Amino acid sequence: MSNTKALLISLLVAVFAVIMLMNYISSRERAILELATPVQVVAALRDMPEGTRVEPGMIELVTVPQKYVQPGAFNDIQRVVNRSVNVPVLRGTQVLESMFFDVEIEGIAPKIPTGKRAFSIFVTDVTSVGQLIQPGDMVDIMVTVEIGSFQDGRAVSEEVITKTALENILVLAVDQTSSVRRTGTASGSSQQAPGSVFSAGNTAAGSRSTQIKTLSLSVSPREVQILNLSQEIGTLSASLRSSFDTGQVENLPPLSAQDFLGIDRPIIPRSSPAWVEIRGADFFSRF
Repeated sequence: MSNTKALLISLLVAVFAVIMLMNYISSRERAILELATPVQVVAALRDMPEGTRVEPGMIELVTVPQKYVQPGAFNDIQRVVNRSVNVPVLRGTQVLESMFFDVEIEGIAPKIPTGKRAFSIFVTDVTSVGQLIQPGDMVDIMVTVEIGSFQDGRAVSEEVITKTALENILVLAVDQTSSVRRTGTASGSSQQAPGSVFSAGNTAAGSRSTQIKTLSLSVSPREVQILNLSQEIGTLSASLRSSFDTGQVENLPPLSAQDFLGIDRPIIPRSSPAWVEIRGADFFSRF
C-alpha cells in the first residue's frame, strides 16, 4: 500500500512538473514571437526642434519588433505630415501622438499647404450655399461687379458682370471652425487636398446655430491679391464643388447681362437689393 501511495505522489509531482514546464515554454515562445513580429512605425530622420512643422523628408517608416513599439506611435506618415511638434524630437525616435500640439492649441497655420496662404472672405447664407460649406470642401469663387461711367462727378451704373475669379479652392475654416472630420480616420478624408489635416471636429456642421460670416480659403499669394481686390470692387459668392469632382478648371469668361440675355440694349441694374440681411445692429444687402 505504501508503495502505491508513493507511486501516486510521484505521478502527481511529475504531472505538475510537466505542466509547469509547458507553461514556461509557452511563455518563452510568446516572448520570442513578440520580439520577432515586425511592426512599421514612423520615426524621425533628423533632429526636430520644438515647434518644427513636420515635412515628408523629416520622417520615415522603420520596422521594429512589436515589443518595442511605443504607445501612441504612428504607422502612417500622412497622419504626421504638416503637424507641428511641441517637444524636441531626436533622430531615430518613434513619432508619438503626444509630441504634437493639441488641435485647439495648434490653430489653422499647420493646416495650410506649403506655399499657400489663408485668406478669409465675407459670405452670407445666400453666398455660401445655405451654410452647407464645411472645412475641407472645395469651392469656386465668383465676383459680381457693376461697371459704368462717371457723369457730373457721380458714378452711373451701366451693367453688372459676373466672373469666376478662382476655381477648386480648399476651404480651411468656416468662421472659427477648422476641424470638421469627414470620416473616422485622419487619413480617410474624402477631400485629399495636399497638406490638409482635419482632426476630430469640435462643432458639427448640422448643429451650427449662427449664420456663416467668413470662409477661410487656402490660396496662393497671387490668389490672395485677386480675392482682396474682388472684395473691394464687388460681391463674392462661393459655389460648392462635388466631393467626387476631379478638380477640373473651366476658365469661363466673364458673363454680362447682355451676353446672358443675348441682347444689345443696355441693362438697368435693379434699384432695390436682391436680398437684405440684418445681423443685430448691422445691415447687409446685395446691390
